[in-house]
Amino acid sequence: MYKPIVSESPLPANSEANLQSTGFAHSTLGIKRLLIPLLTTPRVAQAIKWVVYLSLLVNTGQYFFDDFLAWQATFNGITPTLAETLEEFTTSIDMLAWIGLIVLLELETYQLPDEAFTRWVTRFIHGGRLLCYLGIAYAAYGYTAATVGNYNVQLIEGVNNLCQLAGQDLWLQWNLADYSAITSDACAALPKDTAFYRIEGETLVFGASVLPYIQWMGWVDVLNAIVWLLVVALIEVEVRLQSADRFASRLLGPTRIAKSFFYLVLIGNGVLWAAQGHVLYAWDAFLWIFGFWAIELNLAEWEQERLQEMEAQ
Repeated sequence: MYKPIVSESPLPANSEANLQSTGFAHSTLGIKRLLIPLLTTPRVAQAIKWVVYLSLLVNTGQYFFDDFLAWQATFNGITPTLAETLEEFTTSIDMLAWIGLIVLLELETYQLPDEAFTRWVTRFIHGGRLLCYLGIAYAAYGYTAATVGNYNVQLIEGVNNLCQLAGQDLWLQWNLADYSAITSDACAALPKDTAFYRIEGETLVFGASVLPYIQWMGWVDVLNAIVWLLVVALIEVEVRLQSADRFASRLLGPTRIAKSFFYLVLIGNGVLWAAQGHVLYAWDAFLWIFGFWAIELNLAEWEQERLQEMEAQ
């Protein structure tokens, strides 16, 4: 395991040469090559890392609030089952699992010294990460179920104006995360449409012009969740290889290349959300990318230290 460097002084001026001599620069592919310069300014690197972590906590609170609004709109006046409630809070569960995973990876790859890794600590960290992976996998299932559920809609016969639905405790979903109660006071100001759909057993209403967009963007959420599962699986492989000092493993290079490709897919999703005007989604996407790049920075520093120690032996 990695024992953090206590010194706050920057790396010496010839650090790039040292990295090359140990084989670190040659072996580092993808995102780590971009992060290497930060190793020369550890104070800056750590400050950036903690700003990102704190921003992720704030974003998690925002998503919990959004999930609560969605739950309120979906089951207004209806008593949902536990499974239905968990499905509506899929994003919150997802965020909490990701926060837990970031914390445990930060502990293993940077914060805890070698001597802290007793058998029970190691089991706790690995077991905790397993629970986080299960939560993330459940969230991916939840996104998929919600997206598929958006195709199980029924046309509301004889309704071509939202004001006809006022007073029925219904809500209009008129964007990915925007909901409005359909009341007699508000209905005239809500987005207009010529036909409306509803999922059986729920109180959400979709306009005919908006429904295909919501369905399509749901698949972007599903893709994003699956790609993140692949990224964390590859990070787990890399952590295990580095823990065993297997820096020459033939598996390490392809792991890093594949991970870099998946990061590009995630960046593409963030750009897509930004282009569609979903600023919060785009901001969240890039925050999580930066959050795991902080873990990548830990792995880069860990690798640098171990290779230099092995060179000195």
